[in-house]
Amino acid sequence: MSKNHTASSEELLLRGYAGRISLLLAFGWLMIMSGRSLLPALLPLISIDLSLTPDKAGFALTVVWLFYSLAQYPGGTFSDQLSRKTVLVVSLSMMVLGLLLLTQTKSYFQFIAAGALLGIGAGGYFCPTRALLSDFYSKKRGQAFGIQVASGRTGSAIAALFGGVALGGLAILGGPFWREAFFPVIFLLSCVIFLLHKWSKEPYKFNRVRIDLGSTSSRVFRDKKVRLILLAYIFFALPTQAFSSFLPTFLLLERDFSTTLTSMGFATLFLVGVPSTLIGGFIGDRFSRMYVTMAALFIGAIGLVIVLLSTSPASVILGIIVYALGTWAFPPVMQSYLFELFPENTVGGDFGALKTIYTGVGSFGSTYVGIVAVYSGSYGVAFIGLIVALLLGSGILFSINRSNI
Repeated sequence: MSKNHTASSEELLLRGYAGRISLLLAFGWLMIMSGRSLLPALLPLISIDLSLTPDKAGFALTVVWLFYSLAQYPGGTFSDQLSRKTVLVVSLSMMVLGLLLLTQTKSYFQFIAAGALLGIGAGGYFCPTRALLSDFYSKKRGQAFGIQVASGRTGSAIAALFGGVALGGLAILGGPFWREAFFPVIFLLSCVIFLLHKWSKEPYKFNRVRIDLGSTSSRVFRDKKVRLILLAYIFFALPTQAFSSFLPTFLLLERDFSTTLTSMGFATLFLVGVPSTLIGGFIGDRFSRMYVTMAALFIGAIGLVIVLLSTSPASVILGIIVYALGTWAFPPVMQSYLFELFPENTVGGDFGALKTIYTGVGSFGSTYVGIVAVYSGSYGVAFIGLIVALLLGSGILFSINRSNI
């Protein structure tokens, strides 16, 4: 566990050693999310090239999220007992391997295998990043987390634009060019690995790691508040993972968007998330984090309702904006709150265990949408269930506030 750099009174977000590492971690997360978000952005092309039905495509995206969730607890626990740097470099390397395999994919099995590697790499990176930032920051932790989340939204927006270029290449040149979109991400992630190796003052540590899942579970889940927050987080994870996975397909097939409008709509989902996460982290550091998260999920549900009831491009985009303003403000605020609840010496593993569960359950949101789309013939019908999930999550947080648990 990294104890070399504890939170200082200054807590510089953009300067000094902590600021430099924080920005590098943010750029690494930006590129990870670019690579991972290229999958739903390019899903129409990939489905054509690999002959995927909606349920197969949905399951493939579930695999990415499932392995992402499974890597959370080991990633956090390993970073507590080894060093943050060790786990971060290994996770980034796994991400690069997954992307390289994806560029060579010719079959559904290879696509699934590449998706699993992407999930492991991204999942292993997440908790050590948050734990290292928690080492650096205390008073400004929400803002520090907000920068990380905002960087991920930026990466997803970049992926949406790359996807639009690839879709345009299909329309103009008549060929699926989705594999080529991953090469810039591979190069830049390799640069992050090199810079983290050079800049980080932490040593590499490779020794036996004790994984005591029973002790972690009893410590984390004996608190009724944490159990309720976990349930609310699941109702956040299910719709956000499913909606972002199938939004491009929904816009193309059910709203008859052009490829340009589709990429713009998908990019909007994440571009709006950049200020939303930063503002959410800022507000959460100053006011009640529970009220902020409750409002965030409710606003997200309103945005989804607008998307489903709208037919014109302008009103659909408006719904996406409202949805993004709400839901993307949720993670940095809730994560900051949770990091205050867990013991400092086990915070990586404790949060990793929690994230493994809510992300793992949330990963089946994509499968749910794919199956409902197959049997109902409409992605919009499946999205109704996502609205219900967001409202349930908001209601649970409201009950926590009201009962003062």
